[in-house]
Amino acid sequence: MKYLLGALFSLSLLVVSAQELKRPDIPGDLMVDVGFNVWSSMPGDLERSVWSSKSIGLYYSKRKVLSGKLSFNYGVGLGLEKMSLGDTVTLASNYSDNNDTPNNPDDDFIRPVALITNPENFAKNKLATTYLDIPFELRFHPLGTEDGEGLFIGAGGIVGLRLNAHTKWKYDNNGETTRQKIGGKFNLNSFRYGYQVRAGFKGVHLFYKRYLSNVFNDEFADGSNPVMTTIGINVTGF
Repeated sequence: MKYLLGALFSLSLLVVSAQELKRPDIPGDLMVDVGFNVWSSMPGDLERSVWSSKSIGLYYSKRKVLSGKLSFNYGVGLGLEKMSLGDTVTLASNYSDNNDTPNNPDDDFIRPVALITNPENFAKNKLATTYLDIPFELRFHPLGTEDGEGLFIGAGGIVGLRLNAHTKWKYDNNGETTRQKIGGKFNLNSFRYGYQVRAGFKGVHLFYKRYLSNVFNDEFADGSNPVMTTIGINVTGF
C-alpha cells in the first residue's frame, strides 16, 4: 500500500513539474494508470487481497479532436498486473491424468495447489502478468475543448495480448527466508478485452476498467473462471 501511495504522490509531482516546464512538441502524451485490480471470484482456496493486488498501465497516447466537445483518444503500451493470491495456496502447472505429457508443456492444466503448510510463513504469493495493450475511447467535454483537454468524461474499450507471466513466492523454510520466481503460461488467456470509463480534468483523472474475457483458458475444478476489474487514477501529459 505504501509503495502505491508513493507512486501516486510521485506522479502528481511529475505532472506538476511537466506543466511548469516547456514541453517539446511531441505528437502525443505519456499516459500512466495506477490502481488496484480484483478478480470476480477466487478459484478453489485462493485468497483475495485487494490492497496487495496492483495494476500499472504505461501507454503512449494520441488524441483526435472531432468537434468542440468531442475527442477520440487511443494509444498503445504495457499493462502490468500483480494479483495477490493469499498466504497458503498458489498457482502451479500440473499435468492432467490423461492426455498431457511432459513433452507437451503447452497442454498443461493449471490448478491451485498447497505449497506451505504453515500459513504464517507465507509472506508473499503473487501472480504477475504483462500485456501489450491498446486502449481507445471517445471523450465528451461538457465545457468545450480546443485541443482535447479540459473537463471530460469518456468511455471506450481496451484489448491486450499477454506477453509473459510468473509467480513469485516468499516464505520461511526451516528458519531461512526463501524466494522463488517461476515463469510460465499458467493456463492464462492469451488475449484480454473489455471496456473502460474515465472522468477527470486535464492531465489527472479516474478510470474504471472491466475485462469481459476470462483470466484463464479453462475453468477450475469448482467451475470458476474469474474476470478482472481495475480501478485507479491516471496522470497524462509528460
